[in-house]
Amino acid sequence: MQRYLALIVSAAVLAFSSGTAFAANDSVARVSLLSAPFGTGSYVLAAALQDISNKAASNVKIDASESPGFLYNIKELATNADARKTTIVGSGKGVLALAAAGDKPFKKKYPPLKLIANYELVTVWLATLDAKMKTVADLAGKRVALGRAAQINWAVEPERLIRVGWGLGDDKVKLSYLGPKEAVSALLDGHVAAAIVGGYMGPGNKGFVLSPQTTQFMASGRDIHFIPWGKAEVEKTIASGMQMVPVDLPPNTIHGVSQSLPVFADTAGWFVSEDFPEQLAYQVTKLIIDNVDKFAKYHALGKLMSRQALVFGFDEKDIAPGALKAYREAGIIK
Repeated sequence: MQRYLALIVSAAVLAFSSGTAFAANDSVARVSLLSAPFGTGSYVLAAALQDISNKAASNVKIDASESPGFLYNIKELATNADARKTTIVGSGKGVLALAAAGDKPFKKKYPPLKLIANYELVTVWLATLDAKMKTVADLAGKRVALGRAAQINWAVEPERLIRVGWGLGDDKVKLSYLGPKEAVSALLDGHVAAAIVGGYMGPGNKGFVLSPQTTQFMASGRDIHFIPWGKAEVEKTIASGMQMVPVDLPPNTIHGVSQSLPVFADTAGWFVSEDFPEQLAYQVTKLIIDNVDKFAKYHALGKLMSRQALVFGFDEKDIAPGALKAYREAGIIK
């Protein structure tokens, strides 16, 4: 029996490598999923989806892998014709808007991607160990650690907020693109004055969970202080073409933080190229809808997911046709 199953899997892998997602017997489809760097919520939930697909009575199986970030994912689909037919990628409204416009950090316009499922809202801000630093303006003359340069939420959006929202150029604040986990390590080691931290929200402010590396950072026992972005500065950044929304984290949302924290939020979800087969998009989306409650068993982030949240913030025109069919069948979209 094990040998028989191995032969089926081998056939599926062979079919995938030749540019089609379907196995030789058309009973199993294998789909690649480019997520985000290790330690992010997107990475955690992609791994959960892979395991869910392997355990579910479904004819589609997900092979999740780490990637440098959402920017990389968009560029990879644009340059790899085979991947456009077999691969789901992590992405969000902010980075997709930049890609469509060819705005920095992109150097040209990229084809649109279509939503399979939205899984959370991402919000990030700055942390410091210096109680005297109250606003971003106090970072003048200092070094700040962000995520990797290819990470929209952890690097691109915060950089735009610092440079445009607060008007602090490279001559005022030096930025280091280290990665979310490495950024807080640099702060704890005294190499930077502030580092990027963050968390994840359920649509409609329904639930909040700190990111994995931020949770570890909070457990360090150090005297941690958060630096708010400021609503006016977020709105100024939005006016520059960055698609995000101002958000106030209510008092006590984060343990030990008794005041509200003015930050911003952006969507994060799974997307496909317009070349992705409609039937395959339907199968993947149905798998997610049927098992959305199971994500909570893998990580606290999964508790933020729900049937209605899977399409939060997206119009029907932004959803892959196969996925739209699945949502209508499930009654999520009328």
